[in-house]
Amino acid sequence: MERTGLYNISLPHSFSLPSLAEGSEPISEAEEFKEMKSLREQGDKALKLGNYIDAINCYNEALEIDDKNKEVLLARATAQLKLGDYITAEKDVIILLAVDPNSPEIHRLRGLVLMKLQQYKEALTAFLTALDLNPDNGDELTDFIAEVSAKFCNISEDYMQTIKDMDAYKKMSEVGVCLFQAKKYKLCIKILEVAQRFQTNQKGITMRIYLTLANAYSAQGNNDEAIGLYEECLSMAIATHDQIYQTKALVSIATLHLENKDIHQAIIYYERLLYLEAEFIPEEGSTDNLPDFWTKELQCGIHLNLSIAYKSIADMHSAIRHAKLYVELVEKYNFQGKLKAESYHNTGMLNEILGNYKEALENYSKYLQESKRSGDKKGMAQAYGCLGSVYAALKNWKLSIIYHEQNIAIVTRFDDKRMLTIANEMLADTYMLQNNFEKAVSYYEEMLNSCARSDYRVKAVGFCKLGKAYRSMNKNQYSLYFFEQSSDMADDFDFPDIKTLSEFNIACIQQDSTQMLEIEQAHKYFVKLIPFFESKIREHTDEGSHCPEEYHLQLRECYDGIQNVLTKLGNKEDCLMYAEAYRKRHLTQMHNYQAAIMRTSHPTGPLWDMWTMDKINRVVSQQNATVLYFSLFKSALLLWVLQPTIGLVRFYAKKALGDSDLIQEIQSLLEEFRKDCDWKKMQTECENRALPLRQQEVEMVRQKYQSLSSTHQAELQPSSRIPDSMIQVAFDEKAKQSASRKLYNLLFSPVEDILSKLEANSNVIIIPDKVLHHCPFGILRDWMNRYAFERFNITYLPSLLLLEKVIMNEFSYLHAQDECEFERMQCRHGGVWKYLTNNIISRCLSPGNDSVPLHSPAQINPRSVSNPRLLTSLGSRTPVPPPKPGMLERESTKYEEDMCHSARRARTHPKPMSDIAETTRSSIEVENPHLGSPTPIDKMLSVGTYSTLTTKTSTGTDITSSNLVITQFKQVSGKDRCLVIGSPQLPGSLRLHDSTWKPGLVELAAAKREILAVADYMEEVPLMGPDATKENFFFEVQQATVIHIATYGCWQEGLLCMAPNPVQAWNGFTLEPSYLITSDEILSLHLIAQLVVLSVGHGPGRKTPLQAGYQLPSVFLSAGAQCVLVCLWPLPNLIMEKFYYHFYMALQNGSKATAAASAAIKALKEDNRYSSPFYWSAFVLIGKDVYIDLCQVRHAMLDQTINRSEAKVQEEIGRDYLNPKVILPQVPKKEENLKQLQLILGLLLQHHKRQSKVLPELIDLLDSALKRLHTEENNKQTTILSENITKGAGGLDLLKLLGFHFQASGINLTNPYVVYPHWNKDGLLIPTYDALRALLEISAHPLCVQTICDLLPTSQDNISLAVDMLSLTKHASEVQLKVTDLSVRPLWANIKIKKVLTSIGFHQIGLLLNFNRTPVNRQLLTDLLQLLLAVSEYKSQVLLYRLDVNLLGSAHQSMTSAYPEYPKLPSLTPLILPRNQLRMSTPWVSMVETTDEMNEKIKLARSHSDLEEEFKSQLSRTKTWHQMTVVAQANETLSKVGRPQTTPNKIKVISGSTASMQRMKIEQEPLMAIPEVDQRRDYANYVLQQRVENIGLQHKNDLLKLYLPYIHSS
Repeated sequence: MERTGLYNISLPHSFSLPSLAEGSEPISEAEEFKEMKSLREQGDKALKLGNYIDAINCYNEALEIDDKNKEVLLARATAQLKLGDYITAEKDVIILLAVDPNSPEIHRLRGLVLMKLQQYKEALTAFLTALDLNPDNGDELTDFIAEVSAKFCNISEDYMQTIKDMDAYKKMSEVGVCLFQAKKYKLCIKILEVAQRFQTNQKGITMRIYLTLANAYSAQGNNDEAIGLYEECLSMAIATHDQIYQTKALVSIATLHLENKDIHQAIIYYERLLYLEAEFIPEEGSTDNLPDFWTKELQCGIHLNLSIAYKSIADMHSAIRHAKLYVELVEKYNFQGKLKAESYHNTGMLNEILGNYKEALENYSKYLQESKRSGDKKGMAQAYGCLGSVYAALKNWKLSIIYHEQNIAIVTRFDDKRMLTIANEMLADTYMLQNNFEKAVSYYEEMLNSCARSDYRVKAVGFCKLGKAYRSMNKNQYSLYFFEQSSDMADDFDFPDIKTLSEFNIACIQQDSTQMLEIEQAHKYFVKLIPFFESKIREHTDEGSHCPEEYHLQLRECYDGIQNVLTKLGNKEDCLMYAEAYRKRHLTQMHNYQAAIMRTSHPTGPLWDMWTMDKINRVVSQQNATVLYFSLFKSALLLWVLQPTIGLVRFYAKKALGDSDLIQEIQSLLEEFRKDCDWKKMQTECENRALPLRQQEVEMVRQKYQSLSSTHQAELQPSSRIPDSMIQVAFDEKAKQSASRKLYNLLFSPVEDILSKLEANSNVIIIPDKVLHHCPFGILRDWMNRYAFERFNITYLPSLLLLEKVIMNEFSYLHAQDECEFERMQCRHGGVWKYLTNNIISRCLSPGNDSVPLHSPAQINPRSVSNPRLLTSLGSRTPVPPPKPGMLERESTKYEEDMCHSARRARTHPKPMSDIAETTRSSIEVENPHLGSPTPIDKMLSVGTYSTLTTKTSTGTDITSSNLVITQFKQVSGKDRCLVIGSPQLPGSLRLHDSTWKPGLVELAAAKREILAVADYMEEVPLMGPDATKENFFFEVQQATVIHIATYGCWQEGLLCMAPNPVQAWNGFTLEPSYLITSDEILSLHLIAQLVVLSVGHGPGRKTPLQAGYQLPSVFLSAGAQCVLVCLWPLPNLIMEKFYYHFYMALQNGSKATAAASAAIKALKEDNRYSSPFYWSAFVLIGKDVYIDLCQVRHAMLDQTINRSEAKVQEEIGRDYLNPKVILPQVPKKEENLKQLQLILGLLLQHHKRQSKVLPELIDLLDSALKRLHTEENNKQTTILSENITKGAGGLDLLKLLGFHFQASGINLTNPYVVYPHWNKDGLLIPTYDALRALLEISAHPLCVQTICDLLPTSQDNISLAVDMLSLTKHASEVQLKVTDLSVRPLWANIKIKKVLTSIGFHQIGLLLNFNRTPVNRQLLTDLLQLLLAVSEYKSQVLLYRLDVNLLGSAHQSMTSAYPEYPKLPSLTPLILPRNQLRMSTPWVSMVETTDEMNEKIKLARSHSDLEEEFKSQLSRTKTWHQMTVVAQANETLSKVGRPQTTPNKIKVISGSTASMQRMKIEQEPLMAIPEVDQRRDYANYVLQQRVENIGLQHKNDLLKLYLPYIHSS
């Protein structure tokens, strides 16, 4: 051993060393090298023979010559390894690693040495390093790796032999799996990371390595790295269609995202598992034959985890959907025990949260039964507690308390402190709902006593609930103590939610304090809490999740509290700002309000901002009404008086007396108005037009239990409604006053001094709060017994935000009226006024720019002029001398001054015809016409010959005549019209809110009478019965200025009901969206209405249907209406009819809406039957007072009817009797054609169910048309148009739009020949073909059909955004879209587009927008993308097949290529005259031009020539096309009847013929007479003529587009 140690001493590195023997002679380097080689060879020979000691001696002597020789060292270490001297071998390996650390042989040898030394981890590392450096030696090294790994995971010898028989890559994979199973995760990671570097095509083994490696990282807690590897495995599995690895990877990724608290991503991957399951179903045939790896447990686990995950992000509807699926699977596979019981428990909890108490009771009952069956005592206790909570929500106190006590009794037996704490808490919560606060306190104390000492969160919650109970008992000091305890504990242990709740309650208590310090503290809390609750609600709104009702209630209390605090601090302006901030939330919180604001031309600013006083004053000053702004809460009534141009003139605050409740006091006064009503009699006198509420069944159950309840409410804690003696005395003194006088003293008397100064019938706008929304302010009587409606014109609004919107609506209406008047003015004097004013004004305002420059001959090169002779003719003229020095220039004539002046007032002050004629004559006298000067436009139009026959017609225009030209006459009718709609015809049974509603059993007889009567007052045809459909409502309501609606409705939920379109019924099932009109849909409309009358939503069972915020009237106002008439409570039908009679009679000759309502109210008052205020005070106007003249509206409607009749006659006869034919009719633009195409496609899709053969036949026709365009020989074949298309809806319209014509085939007119289009007009044939194919695929999905029919037609901007989104989803599935993305947000905010996207599989997960990639949904996405690309003007079809980012973007980006800046052509001066006539003021070669102008004219002339050539080519093609078509038709007819038959055939004849009668063939067609033949020929010629005219029209339009950029004078 000592000798061995010498060999490891570092020797001097030299090739010439002195001999170790004494007295030896030095030798040369060559000899040394030869000696070392000889020694190494001797050692190698000894090593092969097994003489390891001799070999080592030889190697030692060789190393004395060169101690760093790698080969010798390696050989010696190998010999030592063979000899068993492992320690010495290890030392040699260490020296070798220092010499060459990257040698795979060295690392291999080191691994062998360490393996013999039983240092297996280091050995494994060495082998892996060697394998990494030399993959070619993989078989041997992987064998060593397997042997070493066996030491860690106990691999059997048989299995080890199996592993060694594998190839190197698979061997590494198996070893890694074994190590993972042995929980040797680090070693597993090392081996598999080396295996990843192998170059191989074995995808299956690669996926296994990825999966095992990811599992190892996950086991170590490195989730991010594991997710990345799982993603790699998933990508490869998708590429190879390996469903097993897809499943394993998806499950693992979803699980890790759950561990990382990334719930949204976890949901996405669980949803992808469901997409994978959907792919199995078409393959396996049903869900019962799924693959073996898709186990029952996996199916159940997916839905269970999805339910829990959705619940955690507050998407309760999705959570309950998956919970129900989970229950179905558990029952299907017959799982028993706790698993089944928990499935019922989970579903019951979700139903309870959503208020589905009936389903919750069923689930909890099953939970109880399963727990009893399995003997699960804890489950039984929990089930009893859950049942008690549901019965408490239903107000069945007795049963609820029994169940809770049973829960406590069971839990007490097995001494579970946590469950006992929860049981006591649940019972205490029940007593709180029952208002039994003392018992609630006792059980909350039991809750605190039973909880564990270390459960600080439960203690904090207990303190908070105790404080709430004491607060309800008006023991504020006790309450404050417990809330402070809860707040301190929340601070200590970081419970932010409990901290917020404690601060909220502390602020609510301190707001009523008299100590300034506490008031300021309350103010501080409220300022902090309001943004917090706003952000929480906004977060739920953005994510589309379930927002707890507590947030809304707490936010309302915060706004009330801060107003109360600011009132005490004397800050009246900030108080008003906070009041408005909360008040406008009734509208801004609606889903589609944001989309409506984005579309409007008058945006009202951000949704969540708080208006400043400057903003408020500015809005009030834009109108002329005094605004009374009320805020009401229990302890105070606030009133602000705002006047135009002045702003805030009075702030009044009234404090409640003692502990009285002002809200309850006003409510009781309002109830006095209803005491005269016989509600039993109302059941028969008032028609029920109220839609069932979503929670109506629950409310009925609650009322039932309340009526049956035997609890003694009088023994409970006294409420705050009991006044003290002082208040009672005050009430006794006021008892003699009427309710209207009491309300006046409370609401109006504090500002009577201001109101008394207003003029009679001044406009007053009331902005009420809470129960004041139900208060008819018009019945308030002052000290002189005058009703308020007799003194003022009173209207109502829920907020100043809507006041601003209504003002903008009024401005828009007035602007439309001004535009109509201006159009009438432009159409006076034969329609030449606009041409004269535009031309003369332009010359007067910019004479230097628009005048024709005169060039002297010396300045122009004759070679650059198109007609040099003009130079000599111009040069011979005497030039006009310039003004002499010292002399003034010529003054402007009166003609020029008048024209310049008219430029400023042309839009508002039209000139008489005589003035124009005089002006034009002056211009003719002043002009010195000569060769090359432009012809004046007045001369072109022959204005001097015009004379006026009629100065004014019914529409405000005039009639002129001329002896040279045919003057134009255009009747510009008013846009006003009435709409009366309601009494829809509904099916006998409908599904509403997941329940059955049977409206068809009872007819709305009163609504029908009302509709007919109102229609008679307006002289309008009503839309009722089957015509009162949702589609007709949307179309008509946007064109009417006075609207009356009488149908089913719901004020609370903002719904209207119309007749469903029978075409949209699917298998007899009427979809809810086909007949319900929601507030979001109304918000998306563009109304121009001045007045909307809503006679809806009332019923004898709804005493106060109108809710705070006026939801339904508000959405009409926000959509564009100015005023809405509603009734605050239900009234007998006769009263409603009488009111509407007097109301509309007052509007007949013009009146304000308030005056008409007052007249109708007075008429009701005078009727002794209805003298009680209850019957006449319910009618209120919401919005701004408007002036309506029904006579003028009827006049406008008559003019519109005449216009329609004239247009119909003109279309039938093909000419206009009143005006000359337009030279160049307007050619529809491509965008207009695409919009018309959308309408027709929607019609075809809507009716496809009833005409299922139309779409396939249209596809065949378009396919044939495209083939004929490419191969004209196909045109020799004829096609007969089927009856399916002729009798169906939309088919003929589509073919006509695409340029098809039809020619009668023989005597029969029902099946004509198809004359195919000779050109692809606007390139629509291929897109239409693609669209029809997409519609055929979509037609099998009813919900998708319904939503697309509602959407079409839509704008090109929406189409572009939708195409981008769908193409990204289709081709780049890895891109995660969000609803907040700039390109997605407008689509998701649009309610119609959102419904379409939802119907094809999109759904929101938080802020993420996920697509359900089932095979059906993927096909639907492709079909919808194909449809939208077909009707898009800007998007390329390439996006259907691949993603090209260059093709993405909005439509506006594609339209940036507008006309470039074209130079003027003063030598031509092109003009557009009436009837679209294109004229040149100067002939082409009659005036000298500059070089640049001449070049531009040459370019223009060439373009003109190209258009002429194209025109001739199209004409020739059309004639040839028509000839081939006609010949083909003639040949087919000739083959039937015209060709002589050489041999007689046997034919069947009609029986009963005699010798004297001609025998008739059974199938013989009657022959056409000569007139009929001539008619067919004439029509064939007509078709040709039509096509020639279309080509000519397109040619003229192209010419107009060519010259249009050069027209600068008009």
